Amino acid sequence: MTANILGTGWLDRESYGSDKLGRSVEYASRVELRKLGKEDGLFAYPVKNFGRLDLVSKRVCYVTALALQDAGMEYSKGWKQDVGLLGTDEYGSEQANLSFFRDYVEGGRTLARANLFIYTLPSSPLAEAAVHFGLQGPLLYLRNQGGSVEPLLETAQRMIAEGQAKTMLVYELTAGLDRCLVVGGDS
Repeated sequence: MTANILGTGWLDRESYGSDKLGRSVEYASRVELRKLGKEDGLFAYPVKNFGRLDLVSKRVCYVTALALQDAGMEYSKGWKQDVGLLGTDEYGSEQANLSFFRDYVEGGRTLARANLFIYTLPSSPLAEAAVHFGLQGPLLYLRNQGGSVEPLLETAQRMIAEGQAKTMLVYELTAGLDRCLVVGGDS
């Protein structure tokens, strides 16, 4: 069994798109990133509590929607799929940890907001996407300091070959570009 890339969604600071559909849409001059999903109709149905998500989780949801569309995979509310998630980024949850600690200090070192705490785990953005899109496969965060997506693709292929999931979403999140690759097995 070999795995192949079925679709790709990407997002940078000015535009977003998908590879197989050949889509590239500039958004920065007309809509804020936090409103992109609603304004451009990227989701099949609204993401619950989207306003409370941290920025990384919002970006992960956007690239997930784009990648699933690119791969021709539909989703709907309440529908579950055997799809796993495997992600990496440059900083782990460093920014979320700083935001949480800043809030803790500003709260007199007695309280910090719980909605900030959840994002102190680097896997939280992937978990937010899994919940919304009904993805029930394994979810892993790998600290990829080498910067290459190849180890993640190899891991995704191995997980598919071992029967852990039929399809894997591989996320590469960087300061300048976020990508989600839909990896599937083909016998």
